Amino acid sequence: MTREEYKSHDAVGLVHWLKSGGVTALELVNLAVREIESQDPALGAVVALDVEGAQRAALDVRPGPLAGVPLLIKDTNIDVAGFATRHGSRLYEDAEPARVDSEFVRRLRNAGAIILGKTKTPEFAGDFVTEPQWQGPCRNPRNPKYASGGSSGGSASAVGAGMVPIAHGTDCGGSIRVPAAVCGVVGLKPSRGRNPVGPHVGEFVGGLDCEHVLTRTVRDSALLLDVVAGYESGAPYAAPPAPASWLECLKRRSPALRIGFACARPDGSSIDGAIHKAVLNAVDFLSRDGHQLRPFNWPDMTGAGAAAALFWQLEIEALMTHKVQARGYPLSAQDVEWITYAFYKCSRQRTALDVHHARTVQNKVSHDMARCFADIDVLITPTVALAPPLIGGFVGAGEQHLEAWYKNAYAFSPFTEIFNLTGQPAISIPVGVMEDGLPIGLQIVGKFGDEETILRLASEIESSALATTAFARA
Repeated sequence: MTREEYKSHDAVGLVHWLKSGGVTALELVNLAVREIESQDPALGAVVALDVEGAQRAALDVRPGPLAGVPLLIKDTNIDVAGFATRHGSRLYEDAEPARVDSEFVRRLRNAGAIILGKTKTPEFAGDFVTEPQWQGPCRNPRNPKYASGGSSGGSASAVGAGMVPIAHGTDCGGSIRVPAAVCGVVGLKPSRGRNPVGPHVGEFVGGLDCEHVLTRTVRDSALLLDVVAGYESGAPYAAPPAPASWLECLKRRSPALRIGFACARPDGSSIDGAIHKAVLNAVDFLSRDGHQLRPFNWPDMTGAGAAAALFWQLEIEALMTHKVQARGYPLSAQDVEWITYAFYKCSRQRTALDVHHARTVQNKVSHDMARCFADIDVLITPTVALAPPLIGGFVGAGEQHLEAWYKNAYAFSPFTEIFNLTGQPAISIPVGVMEDGLPIGLQIVGKFGDEETILRLASEIESSALATTAFARA
C-alpha cells in the first residue's frame, strides 16, 4: 500500500484491505508513523508517540472490527496505559503515565485498534482553538495559517491531514464538531450516556461532555459507535436503547423527514456569507430529496451560556486544584495560561446555589428544546458561524481580556454548546469550501438518543454533490 492509497481510505476501507491480505497491520502502523513524522512538524497535532509499542501491537493484533487500524487519543479526559494525561498544560508536565486504560480505550483495544499516541488540546480543553502556550499551536491541515478549531484540534488536524483515519475527541461545548468543521472531517457528539467516560470519573463537565471520535467518513463514525457505545457499569447516565448496528443502519435509506433549519445565530444575527450559502444549498438538496424543510425558531436560551460556562469552568478548577493539592504548594498565575487562570478565578467565586441555578437553567432549556423537536425529526444548522481565525486570532499576546475572548469565541461557535446542555446527538459533516481552501461544516442534530437518523442523513448528504471529500469505497 502506498502513502496515497493509505490516505485515500477510511477505516472501513483499511479493514477490508487487511482482511484481503493487501496490507498488514504493521504496514499500516508504519504508514501512519511516516505521515506523522512527515506532516506533524508543520501542523503540530501530535504530542506523544509510541512507535515501538504500536509496532509490537501490530504483530499480535486482536481480532475485531478495528483489527489493525492505527488511531490517536486526545490528551485529556481519557487515560491510555503507558501515556501521561497532560491536558495541554505545563501544570501537568510531570504527570505520571496512566497505569490502566479508561473504559473507552479498553473497548477500542478489544476491537483490535492500535493506539499510536496522543493529540494536542488547548489547556484543559478550554478553547475553540487549539493553541496551548506550553506546546504551541495546532494548525489547520487545509491552510496552516489558520486555526484547527478546538478543543479536539489535534485530532481533527491529524485526521484531516491523513495521518490516521480515526482520532478520539471530547465534546463539552462543540469540541468535536467545531474542529471537524474547520478541518473538513466528520465529528459526531453522541447522546449523553451513549459512550463511557469512566471508570475514574462518573462524568465530565456536569454531564455536558461526550467522548467519541473524528473520522474521514460518516460510516467510520458509525462503526466506532458500534465499537465503543454501551452503558458503563456504575455510570450516572444511560442513553436510550441502540440499534444492533449503526453501521448497518446506513444501508437503509432515510424516510421522508421533517427537518428544521437555521441559518442565523440563535440571537438572530447573521453569519458568514459562504457558510450561509452552504446551509441553503443543503436545504435545497434535502427538499428535492423528498424531505419537508421548515425554518427553525430557537427557544428562549436565557442563561444557557452562563450555565454551560459554570460547568466547564468548575471542571478546569477541579483539575487545577487536584494537581496543586498533590504538589503541596499554592497555584500562581505563572503555572497556567492567563485565560485558564481567569476561568479558575471565576469558578472559585461560585457557590453551591450557583450550581443549583445552572442545573435549573439546563433543565428548562432541555425541556424547551424537546418541545421544539416535537414537530421535527432533525435540525440542521451551520457548525460554526465564521471562518476559523488565523493562528493567534482569539488570544493575542498581551490581549488579556476575558470578555473579548467570550465575544470572539461565541461569535465563532454559537450553534454547538446548547446541545451539550440538552444531551442531544449532533454531527458535523463537510459540505463546502470557502476562501483560502477552508472547509464548511453542516451540523445535523437529532432527538435525544437518536443517532441513527442523523448518521443516516449525514451519510446521504456525504454521498451527494454537496460533499467536499471522497474516499475509496471497499
